[in-house]
Amino acid sequence: MARITIKDIARKLNINPSTVSRALRDHPDVSASLRQEIKQLAEKMGYKPNLMAINLRRGSSHTIGLIIPEIASFFFPSLIKAVEEATHAKGYNLLVLHSNDSLDREIENAEICANMGVDGVLVSLSRQSHDIEHFQELMAAGVPIVFFDKVVQNSLAHQVVMPGKEAASLAVERLIASLPAGSRIMGVFADTRLSITEDRLEGFNETLRQHNWQDDCVQRVITDDPKEAGDQFQKAWESLARPAGLFVMSDELLSGILPVLYKQKVRIPEELHLAAISDGELPRYLPFEFPYVRTSGYEMGQAATALLFQLIRQLPIVPETHYMEVQVVNAS
Repeated sequence: MARITIKDIARKLNINPSTVSRALRDHPDVSASLRQEIKQLAEKMGYKPNLMAINLRRGSSHTIGLIIPEIASFFFPSLIKAVEEATHAKGYNLLVLHSNDSLDREIENAEICANMGVDGVLVSLSRQSHDIEHFQELMAAGVPIVFFDKVVQNSLAHQVVMPGKEAASLAVERLIASLPAGSRIMGVFADTRLSITEDRLEGFNETLRQHNWQDDCVQRVITDDPKEAGDQFQKAWESLARPAGLFVMSDELLSGILPVLYKQKVRIPEELHLAAISDGELPRYLPFEFPYVRTSGYEMGQAATALLFQLIRQLPIVPETHYMEVQVVNAS
């Protein structure tokens, strides 16, 4: 008989797997009555956390789990490459799981890692994840986990992240150094529920405040859609309030703005000063130079995997957040 999973219980009750996971851990977000109903059904169906199986198989699978929210054109391909190279060099296999930015899928992926008895897990959280409770079963079984890039702030866990606030501040400092005081600036940001967006937006705002930039000269665009980013930029460029400076927090959003720059024949930096946070690949193919703060998926993959293997070796490392170094590059 197949092992009963959280997803099976959720299907029976027509609720989300995340709700089942929270209820089984007595999370206060789930009502007492629903928690009781879920626990009773779990017992009736014979659900059991797979801790023993994980412990029995740990160290024998030689497999590392990698859970990511998306496989986009930027950042994650180079990160996967770095992780695969590092795991292969150690004689390990790599299991890549895609959550599609869904908490339910992320819970399923955590269960897959548990059932396969992986020796360690690397996780970049989905935008729907506000805690790491659904990884508690793996943690309780002693499976080391390193969270990277998209993480839960202030959580007690091993984390490798880019200092987003510092990165945005460096980029904005370089941008405004080229602009007369009072120039209009547009900042383009992703979903503010993401920790990386929150940090980069804070760095953007704080740096402008430090330079006494008037808020009515600043436009902030919040979108996850590159095309929408381009549409918003085009609308601003064609208006009377045309920006003189543009900060973009990621390659993905910048890729949506580039077609508009070409269509409008915007000259950089003569007509528009641009600064961004970038993996460094996209700028290599552009016909103009601009300052950007490099966030390397490859280097983050290397750092996160190195930390994970230290934990697999059971080195006494205190759970904390490790920050990557950042600097402005390709500045003319």
